[in-house]
Amino acid sequence: MVHAGLAWVSGNVPKTGDSDLYPGKVGADVTLDQAKAAAVLAIQNALAALSHTIGGLDNVIQIVKITVFVASAPGFNLQPQVADAATYFLRDVLQERGSHARSAVGVAELPRNSSVEIELVAAVK
Repeated sequence: MVHAGLAWVSGNVPKTGDSDLYPGKVGADVTLDQAKAAAVLAIQNALAALSHTIGGLDNVIQIVKITVFVASAPGFNLQPQVADAATYFLRDVLQERGSHARSAVGVAELPRNSSVEIELVAAVK
């Protein structure tokens, strides 16, 4: 959805086609490295949705904010490290336009038993 120069992209999970990847809770079923890979896949899916909505990533002025939800086992508190993977990916793809504010949130459950879900807000042309 685009309103007043901002594109709001709903939560995206690590999936390809109909296949959910990295299901479960980080710190129990999913390792930290797998969670980082899940975050990269989720942000790739979010960027694909954004690109489709705005007619290409050249129309991104700035990624404003991402929220990274991490399905976390009790005691797992490395959510920022999971979110770092998405942050680094955005900066690699969009350079300065990929810098953003961010929240990394540990949650009990995510849809489809996903380990990671990412939503974003972008300023667009």
